[in-house]
Amino acid sequence: MVQPSKQNNVKHKKRPKPAAYVWAAITFLSIGFLFIAPGVDLPLIVHRIVWPLSRLLIIMALSLGLSALVEGMGWSEIVARLSRPLMRIGNFSDWSGTAFTTAFLSGVAANTILWNAYKEKKLSRREMLLAALLNLGFPSYTLHLPITIAIIIPLVGTAGLIYVSLTLMAALLRTVIVLILGRLILSSPKKMEEQGKEYQNKEELEPGKKRVKKLLSQYLSGRLGQIAMYTVPIYIMVVLLQQWEFFEWLQDKSASIIAIEALPVEGISVVVFSIVAEFTAGAAAAGAMLSAGVLTVKETVLALLFGSVIATPVRALRHQLPRYLGIFQPKMGIIILMMGQTLRVISVVIVGIIYFLMY
Repeated sequence: MVQPSKQNNVKHKKRPKPAAYVWAAITFLSIGFLFIAPGVDLPLIVHRIVWPLSRLLIIMALSLGLSALVEGMGWSEIVARLSRPLMRIGNFSDWSGTAFTTAFLSGVAANTILWNAYKEKKLSRREMLLAALLNLGFPSYTLHLPITIAIIIPLVGTAGLIYVSLTLMAALLRTVIVLILGRLILSSPKKMEEQGKEYQNKEELEPGKKRVKKLLSQYLSGRLGQIAMYTVPIYIMVVLLQQWEFFEWLQDKSASIIAIEALPVEGISVVVFSIVAEFTAGAAAAGAMLSAGVLTVKETVLALLFGSVIATPVRALRHQLPRYLGIFQPKMGIIILMMGQTLRVISVVIVGIIYFLMY
């Protein structure tokens, strides 16, 4: 009687989840819409869909491989040690510390480590959410800082330097806020560490190489396919929205609700919406207006900050939504993305108001 029950359980586990059928249908519908969307041809599909998706999936595969190597060889303790003093302030465990340190090199790898730890019950849901927000603070900003400096300083000069300093303050503010929330919400990490040690003791019965191969097989065969299931249709839908000029419509509609008395209408209308379209274009427009005397240094800085705030939802839809839904799955990915972008907007608005009042 026991044997059939076990067989039934095995068969039940192998059945595809309903969500897989839903996302497969969405993928086929999205591909079908590509054939009727205006201006879609083979070069566009290769340039906007095939290449970005291939690059993203390769990065995610490497991130999963890195996660398997760190976990399988027992290196997570070494990586976590680098950020442990900071993590202790917010009651974060070593798994969050590992992800935090990794986020300085790759946001995808850091989020993958968090999701793996959460799925394997090494992290609580509450800590996983806060750790994901923590990675969006100083680590994420530092990762993109060289590119930002290379664009903004030559184009905008002193105003660009002030803008970089203020956005750095906003990133540090986000980190401090999350650490405080962790201190208030999370319990001491000692219990989680004891659970982690128990898990490690069980895993240490297997050789390191064997554990790495086991995790690689588990992550690359299961997790990567799951990530692709969500990422592919979302990427296609974002391209379709761009072809149907949804983002341009959103940009035009936003114009009617924006009124900033601290800035000239001529300046804000160009700078803000140039940033919505592309950060480099916004920086170039700001630099041109600063040189022409249309904007002062203070007005240029405020325009760049407000442009960054207004661009947040559009950039999230264009670039970040597929990655978050692919790594964290739809429901959790949307929650983390919304929380992260809200925190980002709040931090930038706070430093912008302080700068406006002080100078």
